[in-house]
Amino acid sequence: MTEFADLSVLHLGAGRHRPTDSAHPTFEIWRSLAKGFRRYTVVNRSTQQTLTVIQEGNLSVYLIPSRAAREAEFLFTQFEALAIADRAEADVVISQSPVLGGWAGLAIMRRRGARHLVELHGNEFFKPASVFSKDWAIQRLSHPVLHRANRIRVLSDRMGSELSSKYGSRLTGRIVTLPPRVDLSKFKSKSSWITDARLKVVMVGTVNRNKGQHRLIDAVLSAGAPVDIWVVGDGPDLDDCRRTAGRLGAGDTVKFFGRVTHIQLADILLAADVFVQFSHQEGTPRAIMEAMAVGLPIVTTNAGFCADIVADGIEGFVLGPNPEGEVVGVLTRLLHDDALRAHMGQAAIQRATRDYDAVRLYGQYRALILETANS
Repeated sequence: MTEFADLSVLHLGAGRHRPTDSAHPTFEIWRSLAKGFRRYTVVNRSTQQTLTVIQEGNLSVYLIPSRAAREAEFLFTQFEALAIADRAEADVVISQSPVLGGWAGLAIMRRRGARHLVELHGNEFFKPASVFSKDWAIQRLSHPVLHRANRIRVLSDRMGSELSSKYGSRLTGRIVTLPPRVDLSKFKSKSSWITDARLKVVMVGTVNRNKGQHRLIDAVLSAGAPVDIWVVGDGPDLDDCRRTAGRLGAGDTVKFFGRVTHIQLADILLAADVFVQFSHQEGTPRAIMEAMAVGLPIVTTNAGFCADIVADGIEGFVLGPNPEGEVVGVLTRLLHDDALRAHMGQAAIQRATRDYDAVRLYGQYRALILETANS
């Protein structure tokens, strides 16, 4: 990695962390990306109202003051990164969003002559949006940043095609596909797909209306399906999910784990039978890929770009336009077919190993940063 030694990288994101969060998996990602660069500086938000700087060798993490949990706060506070970019002598700026970080990146380009790598993760940048809606505003704000970026990272080829279609074909030569990464060493793969009389379904993510935990609980329990639902994560809909489970007499049928460590998550996934992603809107969720690494068949809505990482009928099932009406039948089929679960689980492991292995993708990401610097 000596070829990267003279490069200073500034990484901008709207994530929000406690100053004591250095063991968080996101910090591990930054540590891995920093290897081989002269300097790697990260700007994120803090849960505190004071600036925190964490220094580990060539990695510096600036957690800037934050007063709100919503990432939209970073639309305004991102410009605090300009002075940090000067101190870091940034050669390349990575913005994890063209809006939340992208505008600061654009300003740093002008101010320092730095090169700019912009990432796209969600579907809000592409989907049809009515005038003056939130998504319309996001797309309008994204346009000038994308057209000035040196490189644009997308998570799937289809995302790249939609980007060119939405924002103009002149972007095509700057688009690079690089999917999310999974640290396969943290997840043990299944060796058996035999289950008991009830199917153990796991959902992972923020518990809210978009992720759909409440909708899945209601659909499964109302149908009386022999399915246990494990909800991993917390969020604004957690209490509502608990109330619905209690109203429908779920008892031990629905289990709430709350926030867990990656080690705990790996154990939960290994004990489950099926992973369900029931979102209205998504990008390409890493949670799906982690479940695939374990060997869980995936059942997902066709939200965002989920169908790009799960082939329908191969690693799992992609639900159609009426997921609430389809999901119980799909889960019941998986419950009664051990061979199908085993076939899909093995296919999921193979794809996770082939396409999402962090060791290989970190190298490709560092190469993309170097390519951006030389563009």
